[in-house]
Amino acid sequence: MNPRPHVPRLLVAAGAAGILACSSDDIAAPPESPPVPAAAHIDSVTVTPGTANVLSATVSVYAKNAEHARVLFESPGVAPDSTPSVALAGGQGTIPVLGLRSGIAYRGVVEVTGGDTQARSDSVSFTGGELPEPLDHVSFTAAGTASRGFTLSAVAVGGSIYAIAFDSAGAIRWYRGFAFDGTQATGDLKQQQNGNFTLYIGTVTGWESVPGRYVEFSPTGDSLRSLTAPAPLFTDNHELLITGSGADERVHLFGYDRRAADLSAIGGPSAAQATGHTLLRLRPDGSAEFSWVAWDHIPVQNWIEPPRPDPTNPEQPDYDHPNAIGFDLDGNYIVSWRNLGQVTKIDAGTGEVLWRLGGADNEFTFVNDPLHGFSAQHYARILPNGHLLLYDNGTRHTPPESRVVEYALDLAAHTATLVWEFRHSPAIYTAYVGSVQRLTNGNTAIGYGFVGHTTEVAPGGSVVWEADLRVDGHPILAYRMVRIASLYGYEEP
Repeated sequence: MNPRPHVPRLLVAAGAAGILACSSDDIAAPPESPPVPAAAHIDSVTVTPGTANVLSATVSVYAKNAEHARVLFESPGVAPDSTPSVALAGGQGTIPVLGLRSGIAYRGVVEVTGGDTQARSDSVSFTGGELPEPLDHVSFTAAGTASRGFTLSAVAVGGSIYAIAFDSAGAIRWYRGFAFDGTQATGDLKQQQNGNFTLYIGTVTGWESVPGRYVEFSPTGDSLRSLTAPAPLFTDNHELLITGSGADERVHLFGYDRRAADLSAIGGPSAAQATGHTLLRLRPDGSAEFSWVAWDHIPVQNWIEPPRPDPTNPEQPDYDHPNAIGFDLDGNYIVSWRNLGQVTKIDAGTGEVLWRLGGADNEFTFVNDPLHGFSAQHYARILPNGHLLLYDNGTRHTPPESRVVEYALDLAAHTATLVWEFRHSPAIYTAYVGSVQRLTNGNTAIGYGFVGHTTEVAPGGSVVWEADLRVDGHPILAYRMVRIASLYGYEEP
């Protein structure tokens, strides 16, 4: 048997002493675990059917430890959908659900998020209601495959004027009605960049001495305010734009007044009453920050588009007839004047006329345009590439024909070169109204509003989708038929 190894007692003792000498302060404490965030939790959800728009619902949610919420919903045979996420205040909030189909029942859930946690509610249900009876008379017959979004237009029917959004299959998916004593809707309707909608309510066509107003309302249909030109001007029905927000918000529109005018140089009476317009930029309190008066810059002799003055009638309409306000890339105004056959760029600060395209005092040469320019045009817009896109009504073309044209402008050479046009087959002629938009996918949406027809065209000129707006089976005059991308807030269509 091997003897037990000899271990010096001194070394053992020293080792023990070394261990005993280490105090608890010298031993590192284990790291503390980070606090576990409280999980999001939904306490209650309630659903309220829409009243101003039965194709909507409002979902109210109360949740703990949650910052945002949205609704996910579906119905058999309908593609799943969801609302945008909304911020919760103290765990509470309301979520609008828009774009429901009439008579369709939906089931959904509310989803809330807070930090890295998420929770979903029990199932909730809502149903698209039955449309108001006047809308049963409205049809939107479509064919083809449209780009995303909805077609927005105003229709007067049953003693009301309705702002309506149609889907690409022709179904009404959103609306808001207002009392209206006119027979047709000829005023501007649009979705503003602040996400709200504005609609002109009145019976003017741009020159009558009768009141009118724009109403701004939310996507859920809540009326927010009325917008008018400052007195003594009347409020024009053709265009209103809202830019900025808060103290920086500005409202851009036309006002007009009637004055004595000698129209004998263009075949009218020498003692006439005619209307001229003022381009306005209003502050939030409604006061005018900018006022550009056509009477001071445009002679009545520049009225070139038919119908011309009636020599037997001393009460004449407007000699200028502006129908569109837009902005160039530098922020200055682009204005379309139907009766002048002209598009004008106006300095938004000084009011200086920077250029004039078309009309009696045209400053450009048209290049590569077989029709040598446009006539009685509408909806002039500057594209992101700097080109000018407009709806050419074509009143003075031979024969009259409406088309869409895109011009590249060379300000140094003063040339307007046609780089793209679309002419419908068979030809369509509209003496008044019309709209055109370049969509984000490169297609072009065209509204032949005078005959209630809309077309979407691919860059190569092929028609990919068309639709006709009718009331009781008859074409109507729709001032504009424009595409919007979302009902909830503004997005480039």
